[in-house]
Amino acid sequence: MGGSLLIGRVAGVPIRVHWSAAIVAFYLAYNLGGATSWLVAVLGVLGFGVSILGHELGHALIARKFGVRTSEINLWALGGVARLDREANSPLAEGSIAIAGPAASAVLGATWMLCWALLPTAGLLGDLGRVAVWLGVLNIMICGFNLLPGSPLDGGRVLRAVRWSRHGDRLRAMREAGRAGIGVGAVVTGAGVMWLLAGHGTYSLILVGLFILANARGEVAVANQRERFSSVTVRDVAWLHLAEADEYCSVKSALDSRERLGGAGVLLVVSNGVATGAVVEDELLRVPEAEQEETLLVDLAHDIGEFVKVSLDDDLISTLGQMRQDLPVLLVTDGTDITGSVPLSRLTARLRDA
Repeated sequence: MGGSLLIGRVAGVPIRVHWSAAIVAFYLAYNLGGATSWLVAVLGVLGFGVSILGHELGHALIARKFGVRTSEINLWALGGVARLDREANSPLAEGSIAIAGPAASAVLGATWMLCWALLPTAGLLGDLGRVAVWLGVLNIMICGFNLLPGSPLDGGRVLRAVRWSRHGDRLRAMREAGRAGIGVGAVVTGAGVMWLLAGHGTYSLILVGLFILANARGEVAVANQRERFSSVTVRDVAWLHLAEADEYCSVKSALDSRERLGGAGVLLVVSNGVATGAVVEDELLRVPEAEQEETLLVDLAHDIGEFVKVSLDDDLISTLGQMRQDLPVLLVTDGTDITGSVPLSRLTARLRDA
């Protein structure tokens, strides 16, 4: 997400904050500051941020249990997003990852409520207690709202997992959850309009409803597009016979012979005649010209084990779900040797030409 600042890592997951989150933080601090001290208001805003982060970490930690990596968590105006590097490979994994976020919010809500119950009612600690109960209610509301049965909400992911387990068709389940999300988005948007006209609310609920509606429509469109490619295999988009270079070859030398790469999008890095790593073409191009001579391929290479592997007979739909954002190239193997690649550029070109 453009305009995001890396603020640290939690459990190995990069945490980024989008500039739009600052607007929400200021708005909350201003409103809380009118009812309590600014110190307590700031602590309340931090507690709100921890609550959103906790929800997304719930997704990330359970995803890890199922072998799905989280590339980053991004906090922004409408909440947070845990970006997984691939889709879950079973209904159980899909549903478990989805339900983990609301479950984390429920636990956080109960924890804030317990803090409120233990704190005195007067003085500074009393103010903290009132912020704690606000955070407790807020987390419970986040839990309940996210369980609404429609994509892209967590409840929609759970619905998709249930439907997938029932009839075994992932794309059909995806389409069903997306259509349910369109209904949820329409209801939320309508409720926001009525609430606003009644003079009780702001545009926030309308924006949330429109966000749900747009993403749900997008999910249905993606499912329909994937269905059109259900008979297309990796063989139809793969680039075979990858170029190789010694690990101590300079970036400049690799770029001077860049035509050898063709449309592979990746260069195999060889050590003692054995391919031990690979460099994505875009990473070669990002090296400043003044540093290309002294930068070696071994400095940029990713271990072969970091890349997602596919075979020529795998269907294209499965590759779309496995493509990592930080390593946008799949390696094709015949079981033992690397025989080719599927770069993101070839996938998108195939989709564009359809």
